[in-house]
Amino acid sequence: MKLNYRDKVMLGALLALIIIVAGIFMLIKPVNEDIKSNKSHLAEVQKERDEVDSKIAEIAGLKDKIKKTYSDTTALTDDFVAYNSIYDTRKVDQYMQSFAEDSEVKVSVLSVGDLGTNTLDYYYFTPKIVGEELLTQSDVNGFQKAITDGEMAESKALEARTAEKVLQSQYTITVTAKDKDKIWKYMEAIENQPETILINSVSLANMEIKERPASRDDKEEEKDPTAQFVVTLYSIYEMDEPNVEMAN
Repeated sequence: MKLNYRDKVMLGALLALIIIVAGIFMLIKPVNEDIKSNKSHLAEVQKERDEVDSKIAEIAGLKDKIKKTYSDTTALTDDFVAYNSIYDTRKVDQYMQSFAEDSEVKVSVLSVGDLGTNTLDYYYFTPKIVGEELLTQSDVNGFQKAITDGEMAESKALEARTAEKVLQSQYTITVTAKDKDKIWKYMEAIENQPETILINSVSLANMEIKERPASRDDKEEEKDPTAQFVVTLYSIYEMDEPNVEMAN
């Protein structure tokens, strides 16, 4: 079939249009894929931003929690002897001398042990149930078990806790006084002070009450009451205050 000029022009125009449309389609398709990919990436970035914003919003509350934990921890550590008071021998002398001065006793010997670490166990009372097996057999309704469990609750809870390590140093102190009551006063002063000092042992000498001699000629030389104390001082390192302020 022969095509006239008009048909040739129309056919050429149609072919050109097809080529143009195909070219446009080939260009648009990758761009469309990029748009879809960018939208997906944008959604992920937005999700990450929301998570970051949420964490930033929690920072103020977290800072308050950190400060409270530090404050509570510091309050607990106030019960321990200051580290400098057991590390420096001169400080130890000053620290222990304060009890002697208040009690009017004289420290004649103060031997300081090496500073080390030790586990500080919990002190608690464990009730002893006499004939516990017999009691269990007779307790058909479980009333006694409930009472026993309540009595044992504290000791079981403390027994399950992990004993922590602390610094410790042991001292042997020999004191003398004109009156044995001052020895008792000195022992009470150490016992009642608020810090963690444990009296391990006490040895007493010349504590008996002597009658006055009938005459000065028969007077025997009286020795002053003497006591030797072995005590352990417990301490910990002071915690640095956390820096919760964000760096600029």
